[in-house]
Amino acid sequence: MTKELINSRVLISFGLSLVILIASALKIFAQQQLERYPTAAELQRLREKLRQQIRRNNVGDMRTQTDKQRRESFVRDWSRFDPAVAPFLGKWSGYEEGLSVYPSNRRGRVCLIYIGIQAADFGLGTVSNGVIRTNDKAVILKEGDYLGIATVRNNQADIPVEIPYNSPTVTQAARQFAQLSANAQEVDKVVREFNAAGCRSGLPSGR
Repeated sequence: MTKELINSRVLISFGLSLVILIASALKIFAQQQLERYPTAAELQRLREKLRQQIRRNNVGDMRTQTDKQRRESFVRDWSRFDPAVAPFLGKWSGYEEGLSVYPSNRRGRVCLIYIGIQAADFGLGTVSNGVIRTNDKAVILKEGDYLGIATVRNNQADIPVEIPYNSPTVTQAARQFAQLSANAQEVDKVVREFNAAGCRSGLPSGR
């Protein structure tokens, strides 16, 4: 066997080993970046953080008495059909953003539309044990008339937004709410996804 052939095989072997090491390192890094649902213990801690945020920020209720009564009636009507979902339903206000929680044709499932500055997004969630677990691994906690979004990033569970969503009112039609983002392309996409998922914005059937 020539010296050149030996050197060539050594280089090939080294190269393969390096590729395997890099692939393994990337896999480990990717696993570290993966998001997951917060654990029960983390949710307990974050629920207390949400209570502290509510006390600290002293967010006032921006609704009129009529707004409150309409939303209470809306929740009461839906509670006869889907009592687990009903308390979360409504259009919730945040700091320069908003979140609407809509009922679905499927019991136990909610449809979510988020709007921010020049942004609109659609998602789905499942209600269990008094929280909403979204399809993108966030958990929505409810404390009275406030919502907090619990997430895990880099294995750290937190509620990243300081001011909770608050002052729920009756949901608007999906297009009407999404248009608050003023981004026509995203609005059309959100409305298509909303309709395809069997989401609803009105009262239960028969009302």
